[in-house]
Amino acid sequence: MKAIRLFWISLFLFTPVHFLPAQTLTYTVELLGMHTGDMVLNKFSTGQGVLRFTMHTSADVNYLFGRITASFDSDIRYKDGRIYFAQAKNVRNGEKGRFSELRCSASGCEVETNRGKATLRTNPSWCIARLFFEEPTKETEVYSEDWGQILTLKKIGAGRYQVNIPGDKPNEYRYESGRMVELITHTSIGKARVLLKR
Repeated sequence: MKAIRLFWISLFLFTPVHFLPAQTLTYTVELLGMHTGDMVLNKFSTGQGVLRFTMHTSADVNYLFGRITASFDSDIRYKDGRIYFAQAKNVRNGEKGRFSELRCSASGCEVETNRGKATLRTNPSWCIARLFFEEPTKETEVYSEDWGQILTLKKIGAGRYQVNIPGDKPNEYRYESGRMVELITHTSIGKARVLLKR
C-alpha cells in the first residue's frame, strides 16, 4: 500500500504541467441559417504559471453572389492573471486580413495591427477567448485579440452581454449556468450565430 501511495505522489510531483489535458470547447457557426463552419477553443496551462487560450475558426460559405472561405486564429497567454502576449490573424479567400499582436512588459503593452501601432497603459485581464470559458459577471471591458483594442463590455440581461465592435453592431454573448452557449455576431453578408455543441 505504501509503495502505491509513493508511486502516485511521485507521478503527481514529477509530471510536467503541460501534460495536463486542455479544456476544449467546440461551437458550430451558422450564417444565413446554414452551417458554415466550426470554432474550437482550448484553455490550458503550459507551466511556469502560464495560462494559454487558443481559438481556431473556419468557415466556407456559398451564397447567391459567390463563395467565401475564411479562418480566424488567436493565441493568448496569461501570467499572474494578466495577458502578456496575444496574437490573432484573419484570412479571407486566401488573403490575409486583420491581424494584431500584443506584447506586454513592466512599462505597458505595445499593440501592432494592420491599422498601425498603439500602446495600452496596463495588461488586460480579460480577452474575447476567455468569454467563452467564463461569464464576465463583473467586467466592463475586454481586450479583443481580433481588433487589438480594449472594447466596452455591457450586461444587457440575465446571462446576456454585449461587446461593442468598432464601426459595426455589437456582438452578443448568451450564457446558461455560467457557460457561453450562443454568440451573435455580424458579417458583411448577414448575421452569424455561434452555438455550443452539446
